[in-house]
Amino acid sequence: MMKDAARSLQAVNDAALSERMRQALNEVEQMGIRGLTAVPVKPTQEMLTAGAQAGSISIEAAMAVYTAMLRAAD
Repeated sequence: MMKDAARSLQAVNDAALSERMRQALNEVEQMGIRGLTAVPVKPTQEMLTAGAQAGSISIEAAMAVYTAMLRAAD
């Protein structure tokens, strides 16, 4: 009984998804398969602090490194 209910709910959810949403979800899944993730364009202060500490560099240098990495990924 529960399996039938779950299948019915899944069918309703599948029907409710637009084609664009399906494509977007597929793209996110493909990113994970390729080992990619989304990151903020502007790093948080916590990210900069962690990067600076890990590299024994200044916050400014950590920002420059982060920016360079994002540019290289494009």
